[in-house]
Amino acid sequence: PNWSPNSHARCPGSPGAMSIVNCGGHFAQTCRVCPDTNGWSWCNGDCAWRPDPFGGEGSCVQQLALPDMGRSPLEYCGSFCVTAVIMLVFACIYKHQVVNRLGTISKTFGNFGARERGLLACLASPDTCVYTTFCMPIVAAKNYHATGVCGFWPGCMLMFIGAYSPFVCIFACFRAFLAGSVQERLGFQSNFITNCCVSLFCMPCDVGRESLEVDAELGVEISCCCQVRQPSSLLPTTAVPQASITPGRVHCY
Repeated sequence: PNWSPNSHARCPGSPGAMSIVNCGGHFAQTCRVCPDTNGWSWCNGDCAWRPDPFGGEGSCVQQLALPDMGRSPLEYCGSFCVTAVIMLVFACIYKHQVVNRLGTISKTFGNFGARERGLLACLASPDTCVYTTFCMPIVAAKNYHATGVCGFWPGCMLMFIGAYSPFVCIFACFRAFLAGSVQERLGFQSNFITNCCVSLFCMPCDVGRESLEVDAELGVEISCCCQVRQPSSLLPTTAVPQASITPGRVHCY
């Protein structure tokens, strides 16, 4: 039979020796010749029909090949488990080197004041930024332990499961409750709605700011990697007369 270089473009299902693109049922050298006077219905597969914005006939063009960014449930579970193991190993080291060396903060009674540090305060502390970026559940668990909100291991597990699961939006409400408890322990005013919004849209920054506040109250500085220092400028005053210096705040020892 007679054959021409473009005959495969008119013969659905026959790739031919010179085929380059899949038109969706037939093959052609380029997407431009896929329609072969048949219009948009013959422009499929690797090609897409682009209408003419000025009311013309339109044209068949090559589709952009985008990478598949989706992950299967098995891949998600695998990465979740690997991350959990790495986080667990570091949590054991962090607890031994840092948490076990920290004291606890006494509960504050009386009037609560406003927070002095802003939401992005952690950006001024490179060590805190590193910790909250890569080990946020562990840092949050340290805050909960130091303020007596909950133990280190329960706090660590709750933060990890909540922050790295598909239910992070629901967990933001629970995190807001825990953050409010920490703020009250530190003598700050707490607002549940504000804490929910911050936990939902900027949880690492909030955990970092919380960590700086807890460390300042304990009189310590935590640097990489798992180093605890007590600068003289941050040492807390434990004498009972200190309660009279800050009006409206009474510490229970």
